[in-house]
Amino acid sequence: MKLATLKDSTRDGRLVVVSKDLATCSEVGHIARTLQAALDDWEHAGPRLERVAEGLETGAQPSLRFHEHAAASPLPRAYQWIEGTLGEGRGPGLRRRGSDSFNGPRDSIRTGAGTEDIIVNAGLAVIVDDVVMGASPEEAAASILLVLLVHGVEERGADAADLVSSFSPVAVTPEALGDAWHGSKVALPLLVGRNGTIVAKPNAAGVRFDFAQLISHAARNRPLSAGTIIGAGPLPDDEYSSVSIGQMLRLEMKDKSGHSIFGAIEQVVEAGA
Repeated sequence: MKLATLKDSTRDGRLVVVSKDLATCSEVGHIARTLQAALDDWEHAGPRLERVAEGLETGAQPSLRFHEHAAASPLPRAYQWIEGTLGEGRGPGLRRRGSDSFNGPRDSIRTGAGTEDIIVNAGLAVIVDDVVMGASPEEAAASILLVLLVHGVEERGADAADLVSSFSPVAVTPEALGDAWHGSKVALPLLVGRNGTIVAKPNAAGVRFDFAQLISHAARNRPLSAGTIIGAGPLPDDEYSSVSIGQMLRLEMKDKSGHSIFGAIEQVVEAGA
């Protein structure tokens, strides 16, 4: 199943189910108006959304054209956004990032006037269900509801600060990834683009820690609420990449048949507010 949030006049947009080929979508306000509302009641909302997804593929479900540029991040804001890092003991570490708002996948990345260099962490993240404190990696793995692409962005320098992160137009259930989802990792390459050219194709399975490990670590001394986002952190062969004002950044992942899975994050880096 694939889900997206269309921009509207509200902070949290409106939830839609998206077809496998990303061509059409179906509005599901009768089930949950927003993705967070669906996550809060996933036991009941999840199966109903799956039935809509099935109907969308067979033509039994009313649909409209899906346009990636009309999408917000699947969660336009979240209770928590946590990125995995290397800890002091070289085990999992965690970094809590700003989550009060996210850029849409086609919105510009804006940095302070005069700043000519930022760094971008291109990778994958998951959205979880409620996770109990002290959850085992197995319990953590079972809590993963959705997978999505992420651009985590910050300014370079001694006074480095978080900029607004961005997520892919579409979030997908692990089941929708088929055999590419294994061991709480995605075994497919990330297509990292700069100014229309692919500059790196790191395999997303190369992350240092799988999502189950990171979620379990995040929940070691506190529970996690449904809607928490956990990022896997930078890949060993695609560390934080420098980008400059005016560059066009693109991040995408395709399945083995060459079809886009999540849609693309495509953003221009701009100076000023």
